[in-house]
Amino acid sequence: MALRSAVRGFALVMRKKAIAAPIAVVPRFQVRDMSIFSNIKEGITDRLETRKNDKNAKAYIEQIEHLAHSKTYTLQDHFLQMKKQADEGGISGWKSMVPGVSSMPQIQQMKAFLAIMEGFELQHRENPTLINGKVKRIVSEKVGQPLEEINNMLRSYEQLSNLRQWLRKRVDRGLPLPDSLDGTTEMLREDPTGFPTKNMRPKRRR
Repeated sequence: MALRSAVRGFALVMRKKAIAAPIAVVPRFQVRDMSIFSNIKEGITDRLETRKNDKNAKAYIEQIEHLAHSKTYTLQDHFLQMKKQADEGGISGWKSMVPGVSSMPQIQQMKAFLAIMEGFELQHRENPTLINGKVKRIVSEKVGQPLEEINNMLRSYEQLSNLRQWLRKRVDRGLPLPDSLDGTTEMLREDPTGFPTKNMRPKRRR
């Protein structure tokens, strides 16, 4: 009994002390320095940007290799290559539905170029020298693109075709190929051997 009384008495005393004692105010936790979260976000962003850059660099090298070793590069080859890039980049798929993506100038131009090339007959894509003013006007009406845009597409193809000739010349001479846009520009400036300086597509009468 004495033990029980002692325990009860101890409990009662402690209860009274707890009531009498001032309530301790637990300080609210405040995050004053958010730099750690910013660093995490920046780190993730940097990694995503690095992956994107690596992917673009790899795609550029693959295209350079393809041009340098392809036996031919007709407008049909150009069409298939650009279509492949559009499919792999999602431009012709769900990514083009993302708000803001479809309105990007690069995306709009690629879609326009693909539509124009698809508007040409296969014989014209396989032999671009057959393309004259009449053919352009037919395609213009067919795909709803102005003649200026058709000429821009053909000019883009011709520039890439000229670049291919320069790359093949470097392969024949045992010279290294560029692995970036800046590298290509620098190599062309230092050694333009093999790069046509004139329009390689002869003009035909309309």
